[in-house]
Amino acid sequence: MSFTDIIALAVLIALIAFAVWLIRKLRKPDITKLYQPKPILTDREYEFYTRLKPLADEFGLQIFTKVRLADLLEPKPKDVNPLWMECFNKIRSKHIDFALADEDTIIVALIELDDSSHARPDRVERDEFVNAILENNGYTLLRTYGETDVIETFLR
Repeated sequence: MSFTDIIALAVLIALIAFAVWLIRKLRKPDITKLYQPKPILTDREYEFYTRLKPLADEFGLQIFTKVRLADLLEPKPKDVNPLWMECFNKIRSKHIDFALADEDTIIVALIELDDSSHARPDRVERDEFVNAILENNGYTLLRTYGETDVIETFLR
């Protein structure tokens, strides 16, 4: 095999590799078609919601589900808070299971539906953080394992 044949073979291999890469690139699936719908509430959350709804109705309250902490509070401004981004990052992906609000959408109480996972060390740390920031900002957080009596007692 001559030097020219080796160069021709190398160019051919490079062209084939480029063609394969180009075909894959052009045939990339539409990423918007790679999602599917899912219910907003888990079965356990929905079951609790069905028991909470009559209680909320009795007191003229609305129920909001999966409320982001970042929708309830925000870090103090950057000029007084050098840790603004760290503070925001700690709340941006966390949510509260349920919020009870009056007709003007003023939050009356927040509800966390706990389960056995809340005994894990990482969850205990998360829960302590969430409890503290909500309390520091005047929110009432009610924790329950699925009973509505805690909520009813608070509302009465």
